[in-house]
Amino acid sequence: MNSIIPPVVLAALITANVAQGQNIDFEHDGLTRQYRIHIPDQVESSAPLVMVLHGYSGNNNEMMNNYGWTQLADEMGFVAVFPNGTRDQSNYRFWNVGYDFHQGIQVDDDGFLTALAVHLQGLHDLSEEHTFVTGFSNGAEMCFQLACRESETFAAFAPIIGMMLDHLFTNCTPAVNRPILSMNGTADGVTLYQGDLSNSGGWGPYHSIPAMMAFWRNTLDAPNVERTYIPDTDPNDGSTVRLDVYSSDVHRNFLKYYLVIGGGHDWPGQWGNMDIDATREVWDFFVEVMNPPTNPADVNGDGTVNGADLTIILGHWGGTSPACDLDGSGLVDGADMTIVLGSWNSNGGTP
Repeated sequence: MNSIIPPVVLAALITANVAQGQNIDFEHDGLTRQYRIHIPDQVESSAPLVMVLHGYSGNNNEMMNNYGWTQLADEMGFVAVFPNGTRDQSNYRFWNVGYDFHQGIQVDDDGFLTALAVHLQGLHDLSEEHTFVTGFSNGAEMCFQLACRESETFAAFAPIIGMMLDHLFTNCTPAVNRPILSMNGTADGVTLYQGDLSNSGGWGPYHSIPAMMAFWRNTLDAPNVERTYIPDTDPNDGSTVRLDVYSSDVHRNFLKYYLVIGGGHDWPGQWGNMDIDATREVWDFFVEVMNPPTNPADVNGDGTVNGADLTIILGHWGGTSPACDLDGSGLVDGADMTIVLGSWNSNGGTP
């Protein structure tokens, strides 16, 4: 018996079939924009969506073919989308983050990327709660801009080798705080580690990378820090990696800061530093965001229920901390302590 496929389903099937490796048009704000998409075979319903943004003068074909995203999407079961920026006066593709030489350009990339994410969620039945964005260089700077302006759409941000221009740095007010992974090199000759407030590079004034990380640490209210050094598995690459993780005892937002000591304007794992694979580090970060501790008694999210959680409860005794008010009474008190102790004993210290 013949069956009639609903038009919306048919459109999605057609799009999926032609999408692999081909540009797809998307109308936004009077412009015909483009994106490529990679959908693994037999992807599950409500799969995560990862948006990957190219750098200045790059394009989405490079991001799709040269950074390992499609292979990882097939392995891990998420959908990857690769939008294209528009072209500037030099015919280079770019994301409109307000470079000095782009003054007067009115391209609404905030709106385009947000609208595209929402469109793809509906078209391909992807997760609204697990939509993420990452990018390289100019694409990383677009990530920071989205973190400041469009945090209600994206669950986490992973800018790789980018900075925040001063006008964004001083006017960043996220509607919702989201976890961030950031990666920068100390020997980067394009995105200067020490910043460029004098605008000697012509991109526009921007603060140092340490100042930018301090900004996000404060914005995310993440006072705790855990520092580790990644094993130097490739001593011939001329660089090493330090990882600082900033977190809080009372909420789940955190900042992962990879400092590539001696690293340049590179995507680690593809070129430059080879001790880490930035693509996989970003995906593992998104997985971490998607899978918070399931036991609310694990207040600090370290994977165990123990004395550290009890100490946090005592530190907020009599207060209204949502993370510590485990019974929802509106007050942190003995009932919440009892929940921690009960979980500690009954679960052997695990969530």
